[in-house]
Amino acid sequence: MDDIVGRVRQRIESGSPDPMGNAARAPAPAATRASIAADEQTLGFTLPPLLKRLYLEVGNGGWGPGYGLLGLTGGAQDDLGKTAVQSYFSYRRQESADPTWRWPTGLLPLCHWGCAIYSCIDCAQPRFPVLAFDPNGWDAYNDWSEAFFPECDGFDHGSDSGRMVTICGSVSMAMTE
Repeated sequence: MDDIVGRVRQRIESGSPDPMGNAARAPAPAATRASIAADEQTLGFTLPPLLKRLYLEVGNGGWGPGYGLLGLTGGAQDDLGKTAVQSYFSYRRQESADPTWRWPTGLLPLCHWGCAIYSCIDCAQPRFPVLAFDPNGWDAYNDWSEAFFPECDGFDHGSDSGRMVTICGSVSMAMTE
């Protein structure tokens, strides 16, 4: 994990754009162990060890591809002014206009790509798989499960074709450069 954290820092410090052409952004100030523990208590689940290290040692969101990783409490926010924790609880609320809406328990929005598309980490699963959520094209009363689809097998585990599989391309791209 030390190598991954170092490579993410190096990528941010280099100022090189991500593969989508987005300029590198400065991370939000780092989270603390106490703030992460408080957020895990509030959320009702634990975060992957690598993600916690990135929040502690790189910054509390704001860095990465797309519009950057969402921070935890006190960290980087999306375009709606919400952190990952706030987004999770917002999505978990039942939409009264659509009784078919269900946000999966433990699925934490983590990277905003724009147009309401997010990469999310499934903290309810032991390998912490990463799923994309794309609600575009879905109307009320549709089967919302089809708006969620896999991006990678796990956040903290293994590799895919020799590159580290993580989230939002942030760490995996850092590993392949």
